[in-house]
Amino acid sequence: MIYLIIAIILFSFNNVLWKKNLANISVGLLMTYRSFFTSILAISFLFFFHDVTEFSFIQISRTFTAAILGVIGLYSMLTFYKKASIQWAAIYNLLGICLTILYLWLFKELDIKTSLMGGSIITSGFVFYIYTNKNSSLKINLKQHLLLILMTFCFGTATILNWENLNQQIPAIFIIANQEVLVFTCGTALLFLQKKLREPLQLALTLKKYYYRVLLMSFVIFLGLLFSFLGLEITNPIISGVLFLASPITTILFSAYFFKEKIKVTDWIAIGVIAFGAFSLHLQTT
Repeated sequence: MIYLIIAIILFSFNNVLWKKNLANISVGLLMTYRSFFTSILAISFLFFFHDVTEFSFIQISRTFTAAILGVIGLYSMLTFYKKASIQWAAIYNLLGICLTILYLWLFKELDIKTSLMGGSIITSGFVFYIYTNKNSSLKINLKQHLLLILMTFCFGTATILNWENLNQQIPAIFIIANQEVLVFTCGTALLFLQKKLREPLQLALTLKKYYYRVLLMSFVIFLGLLFSFLGLEITNPIISGVLFLASPITTILFSAYFFKEKIKVTDWIAIGVIAFGAFSLHLQTT
């Protein structure tokens, strides 16, 4: 479970890097630029540790399907983030975890009793955080609800597929390489369609300006993905999903440090409850 905790910390740090870098660069360009470096990292490790001819057509197809769903989920999430509160995304993530638990319990006969207490504590802390931070900006329209439903379905299905792929001895680095190459390919195509690559000089200046920042993002997200898949491989989507409810709250800690934002007392209470739940979950699953 320590792998998942490390992944949560890395993803939370990455969220702060996103917030810091999006001030003067578009989401699409930053996502594509970041995935370019992450793809190079993943492919390099893949060729160093594995012979790519060892992967069967079925393994490639299963991994590619999960990657496609992940890209659709990511695009839906980023599109929603442009105009609405991220608290709704967090609420839908909780709904997605409930549906994942139901699916694994009904169709995979997964024993959920060992993680029930710790998971319930973490969920309670998360719900308390959402409740104490509700405001008028939480109102969203039907289109935004549909985006969140699509995001929830894609991320949930991709997580289950990746878990099954890992159980089928498909290496985590192969899954990451597949996913990041696809993100880069789709991102590049989208930039062409949006006609944002027609000013090469301006583009070159932007890429140069953000080179070291994006390189840091790429390294952080690569490690975050690697640790999350390693954690998913030795646990299950329920534990992984429940623990990742802590991600928005751990992001608060990084935001407080980098942007000098104040943390409310209720936020500290939520953080404490989730930390206690994570400790309980660790004791129950070891």
